[in-house]
Formats: sequence, structure tokens, C-alpha cells
Amino acid sequence: MKIYNVQIKTMEKRRSIENGWIEIENGKIIAVEEGSPDVVGTEDLDGQGKLLIPGFIDAHTHLGMSCFRSFASDLPLDKWLEQIFKVEDKLNDELIYQFALIACAEALERGSACVNDMYLDITGTAEACLSSGIRAYVSRNVVDTDGPEGLKRRLKELERMHELYDGKEGRLHVLASAHAEYTCSENAVREVASRAKSWGSPFYIHASETVSEVKGCLERHGVSPIKWLAGLGLPERTIAAHCVVVSREDMQIMLEHNIIPVHNPVSNLKLASGIAPVKAMLETGIKPTLGTDGNGSNNNLDMFREIFTASILQKGFTMDAQALDAYSAVKMATVNGADALGYKGGMLKEGYAADVLVLYPSLFLQPVHDVYGIIAYSAESCDVRYNIVNGRILVKEGECLSVDKERCAARLRELAGQLF
Repeated sequence: MKIYNVQIKTMEKRRSIENGWIEIENGKIIAVEEGSPDVVGTEDLDGQGKLLIPGFIDAHTHLGMSCFRSFASDLPLDKWLEQIFKVEDKLNDELIYQFALIACAEALERGSACVNDMYLDITGTAEACLSSGIRAYVSRNVVDTDGPEGLKRRLKELERMHELYDGKEGRLHVLASAHAEYTCSENAVREVASRAKSWGSPFYIHASETVSEVKGCLERHGVSPIKWLAGLGLPERTIAAHCVVVSREDMQIMLEHNIIPVHNPVSNLKLASGIAPVKAMLETGIKPTLGTDGNGSNNNLDMFREIFTASILQKGFTMDAQALDAYSAVKMATVNGADALGYKGGMLKEGYAADVLVLYPSLFLQPVHDVYGIIAYSAESCDVRYNIVNGRILVKEGECLSVDKERCAARLRELAGQLF
């Protein structure tokens, strides 16, 4: 498939093509060129002057938590979690599948090509991701709150899910994740990290999300969560969700141990967790990514909103208009996300994953003086015309083609009655 007559922002060192085309074959981009292709076919897409960018990467989310949208609103994280944990005990594979499936449709329509999910069980989420066509990294977050036998059982579940799902259709992968310092022993983290090492994948965990978490870790271990993690035999890459409360010393440790933070600005604001020091991270040499944290704490999966919030939040927080410029914010949601997960994506480049967003520069996005400024500060999910993942059109004219939303919504309403 070719997409032609388009403006292309490749995200490869700001490379821009004012009028060009790309070609996709077997889920990969095989050409990115200026001008027009010599031959076009009926299956090729005339972009009619639209804008092509890489699909977004939601580097931290909980798809199965869509059942908690608007539940326990206006509570801080610790009180919110108390309410969530009471209901989560009722969840099963079918419930998680249905909630994750509608979340996949939402993510796709809102511009995401890839999600990095962490939740109680992989099966429902993995099946939903396979069904929807989205690119996904999924993980069963291991906790260590009920003794050695509980940990042993969860590790076996993680290994079984890795064997069953990792590499499926070339777009589904299973990561090894632990929930957080306050729900895991040192042994649990070492065990999960060792599996990440053997699989050649990143280790995934929540870290330094709130002041109370950091205070608790200091009381339990005498060091910050970041310093605690760094001493537990981490693999080459660790993805750490949140990293709101981190010191300059923490950031230096993160750089040295390749602990990559996922900034979740909307969720962190909604839960009153704080503002991650993204400008300082960038100055340290860290390459942060962006995520939504899921519908439970965010209330939507809109990466445009995350890009916008991340950028303006740093400007206001630091009183520096250059703290996080538009290009860098978009890069967090594309290039940095792919680098953290370890796959060739996040750029429109030969040999890279064919994850492509086609945006329509509507009247309300005119005039276009700076395309990155339009993406970061003006564009919304309603501007998504096509979302192509792994070379397959999953969203056309703003509508998800791979999920029957009406049927799914009806089933969700039925299932929600079992939980609340």
C-alpha cells in the first residue's frame, strides 16, 4: 500500500517532506520519498494534502481498568487505590477482555498505534489487543503481598503468558513487570527482573509516584525507590511509570542504569500526585516517554491531550517557555516510546514498523506556521482520519474498523452491573 500526496513529518531528526509518499509492505515501511510514486493502485491512498506522522505510543496504561472511568473521582492516589482494590477482586478474564477491547478502540481512534499495558492478568488484555489489531506490550504485574507461595504462583503465570503470547502476529509482546516497591519485596523484584533479562526485554514497574511512596521507601529501606531499584540487578532497560518525586541524585541514577521514566501528566494531576521534573530529566540526558495511565485514573486515552499537557505543564512549572518544546513533546510520544520498548518504531523510516497516523488539517488548525506546534497545541483526536498499525487500516475517517463498538458497549453495560 502506498500513501501519497501528503506532508510527512518522519520524526527522524526533524526530517520533513512537504509533498511525498510512503510505501508499506508486510507491516513495514519500505519507502519514504518526495514527489509522487510512478504507479498507484486501487488499494493505495491519496492523502489529498493531509499530514502523516508516526502513530503515538502510550508507554504506560491499564486497558482493563476502563471499568473505573469516573469511579472514585477527586481522590488522591492512596484513597483512590483503596476503592479500586475493593472492586478488582471481582474481575475475571472475560471482564478484563471486554473492558480492554473498548479501550483498544478508544486508543486507536485517539491516535495510539502502540500501548504498553500492565494489569492483574494478561489473558484478557492480550486477547483484546490481538482482536483490535493494536500493537501492544502487555504484562502481569507481580505483587508480593501474600507470601512466597503467592509470588511463586504469579511468576509461573507470567512465564506461562510469555510462552503463550510473546511475539504473536509480530505485534504482541509480553514484558516482565512488578507492581511497585510498596507491594514487592526485594526478592520479588529480583525474580521478575531476572526474567526480563532472560527474555531480552525491559523490566517494567511503577516508581516514585507520590511523596508518600518515597517517604515510605525511605522508612523501609533508607533510600529512594529509584536508588532501591538500581541495587536489585536490573536488566539493560527499565521502564518506570510516573517518576514524579525524583531528586537530581535519582535522575543521575536513572541515567546510569537506563531507567526510563514514563510521564503521565494528566493522571498525576488528577490524582494530585504532583508534576514530574521533565525539564530536569532532559537536562540530565534522560529520554522520558509519555503515557495515559489508563481510563481509571485519567478518564480517557487521548495522547494528544498528554502531549499538550506535558508541554504546557513544564512551561508553567519552570516558568520557561522552552522547557518542553512542541517537537520534544511529540518525540516523547513517538521516538522515545519505541526506544524504551525496544522496537523499530516511532519514526516514518524505511525498515520501521508501519504505524502511521493520517491527520486532517481542518479549518480550525489553520494557518499552519509550525506543524509540531499544531500537533502539540491544536490537534485533537477528532483530527485523526486514518490510523494504520502494522500496515493495516484500523481507523478510517475517525472510526475504528476492528472493534464493534456498539456491541461492545452493550456488553460493557451488562457486565458493569456485576462490579458496582
